[in-house]
Amino acid sequence: MDRQDTNRRTATITGHNGNGQEELSFAELLEQYDYLLPQRGQFLEGTVLKKSSDAVYLDVGAKRDAIVPQEDLELIDRELLAGISKGDQVPVYVLYAPPGDEELVVSLNRGLEKRDWDRAEEYLENQETLQLEVVGHNKGGLLVEFGRLHGFVPNSHVPSLQYMLHDRRELARQKAKMVGARLYLKVVEVDLERKRLVLSARAAEEEQRRRQLESLQPGQVVTGRVTNVVDYGAFVDLGAVNGLLHVSQIAWNHIDHPSEALKVGDEVEVMIDSVDVERERVSLNRKALLPNPWEKFENRYNAGDLVEGEVSAVVEFGAFVRVAPNVEGLIHVSEFRSPAGSAPQTALQPGEKVLARIINIDPDEERLALSLRRVSPEEEIAWLAQRDDEQRNGTRKNGSGRRVKVTEPAAETEEVEIGD
Repeated sequence: MDRQDTNRRTATITGHNGNGQEELSFAELLEQYDYLLPQRGQFLEGTVLKKSSDAVYLDVGAKRDAIVPQEDLELIDRELLAGISKGDQVPVYVLYAPPGDEELVVSLNRGLEKRDWDRAEEYLENQETLQLEVVGHNKGGLLVEFGRLHGFVPNSHVPSLQYMLHDRRELARQKAKMVGARLYLKVVEVDLERKRLVLSARAAEEEQRRRQLESLQPGQVVTGRVTNVVDYGAFVDLGAVNGLLHVSQIAWNHIDHPSEALKVGDEVEVMIDSVDVERERVSLNRKALLPNPWEKFENRYNAGDLVEGEVSAVVEFGAFVRVAPNVEGLIHVSEFRSPAGSAPQTALQPGEKVLARIINIDPDEERLALSLRRVSPEEEIAWLAQRDDEQRNGTRKNGSGRRVKVTEPAAETEEVEIGD
């Protein structure tokens, strides 16, 4: 460009526009452009122009290129660095912006860290749950790996540690055992200036528990592990939720204490009985998945059949008789042979064997109505004779006569014939 053209261009720039406003000179525009160039501390996105063993060159949208020096590249994972190629977009942090046309010196490591801080902000804003590995611990809590950052999980935000905060040695041992484990976490604080990233396993567990509670349906069959046994039942870990297996729902047979059937650590298959999402309560049923002795009994017997049983208890209104494993029937006092008004205890004693007639079977309600007075003298004589014969010979002996069904309380039911 000759001097005349330069003067003409300068005159145009420094002249007035059509609105009477003075236009900026070329020198002023250039000065303004330099002012807008990247400054130290800025985060930029750059396009990889060239990559060598000791540097990476980038186009960051300025009038000069940027360079990632070797000492910064040494801070980056080898596998990650190997995956970067020409044309890739990468984040960088401006370390030095020299005057003139010298290249900008930038940090890819700091840029990648900033990207992780941005991700952490997104997790905080969206309240999403993530899973991270425990890489260390200190006095205050656990350290987890979040990309290129180390996040902090305070002791009070780890549910499994809350009950041992008073025992420093045990707390330290438990935290050491957790290194390498992966925890479900939620971001609760992000402070880039203070380099502070705080996460909570407790908050994540609450969300997981809520989700699982909402997914559980009555009648659903699940598998869990017994975590605690108390007088009234057992608590079963189903994942994020603990369910209660009441003592009455553990088995068909009577259990005085849950420890008779279960112990901590046992794996059990249970059915969901009910779910209360708001109160976070789940009721479980193990008995429903076991063979139902009442259904089996109903399949073998009908109203009117004779059945042998053993008196298990005598109460004011009658006597309970065990007629099959886990099946008890009631002989109401009105079905005794005793004179009206006499106490049941004068007629029957626990452990006594009796022959009774079935009045009604209700397996749904687990009720069996029995009668002594509806057994004829002939039927009882035949039954007693057969018992005497069995005791003498030590074997079952079939006689001639009408077939009736008789069962020993602790054995499988079987058909025998009682002679007249």
